[in-house]
Formats: sequence, structure tokens, C-alpha cells
Amino acid sequence: MAEELRPTDLPKGFGQTRGSEHEVWLAEDGTHVIKATHAGEFGRKFGPDRFATLAEYLERITLTVTEFGIDWQVVGAHGTGRSMRIVSRQQAFRGSPPDREAIQRFMLDRGFRLHHTRFGDAWFRSIDGVLVSDAEPKNAANTPNGIMPFDFLIARPPAELLTIAQIT
Repeated sequence: MAEELRPTDLPKGFGQTRGSEHEVWLAEDGTHVIKATHAGEFGRKFGPDRFATLAEYLERITLTVTEFGIDWQVVGAHGTGRSMRIVSRQQAFRGSPPDREAIQRFMLDRGFRLHHTRFGDAWFRSIDGVLVSDAEPKNAANTPNGIMPFDFLIARPPAELLTIAQIT
């Protein structure tokens, strides 16, 4: 999987923001952001093992695009081995964070059901096995086109994880 990623550079300087998963720069075009995972990490995930693998992170990007229509593309990898960072380009959203009630309506409208688990709240859609966690106001924006969830954690988790989390 890593060998399929083309080498790429990071933008110059430090990112404008640094969260628990990414360092983020506003792209020169002003309509996108460049996101780079922290060195040797591939973001977070739902469950007892909180760190995603490279494959899980790439699946997250794919699912975010297909489920929510977010323009998010993998640019490549910066560094190798334990210092590798995945660099991606994502549409920039301007707008205030939605409130929890708006997020709840957004998820319910898409067929998800809320589960309160020992790993935190998660939204699960049993028809296709898609699970969304970290659906928090800080990870979405209210836009003229509706809520845009730019940093929800989304995956198709294995049945064992759903059992452990008591998601039915």
C-alpha cells in the first residue's frame, strides 16, 4: 500500500493548525487545505486501538468522499518508515460549526443510528456496515450546501469490533 503512494513535499513553514491527527495548511488557491498526518501515524479510529493503519486511513478518505461528497484526495507520502506522513488535499469549508442537534439530524437523514459505547458515541448504518465516530461540531462546518463533515472518523469495522462495542 505505501509503495503505491508517490513521494511528495510538505508546504513550506508550519501549518496554520495542528490537531490530534493532522497538521493543516491553507493551499495557495485559498479553496483547499493541505493535511499531513503526524509522522508515523495515520489518524485515529474508533475502538480500543485508537490509531489507524495506513489502509484504514486511506479507506477513511475514500468513505468520506463517497458518503459525504467531500473533495478529499491523497497527494502522496512524505518521508518513509516511522517518519512517513500521508499528505492529502481537501476542500476548505468556511462556516460555523453545526450544533449537536444539527449533526444528529444530518446522520439520521442518512440512515445512521446513534450508539453510546465504551469507546464513545458512534453512528452505525447496518445496511452497509458503515460506522462514523467523532461526529463532533469541531469536525464539520455549516455551509450554504448544508453540513460538511470534513473530519469525521468513518470506517467499515470488522464484526468483532461491533460486538466488543455492543453495536447491533
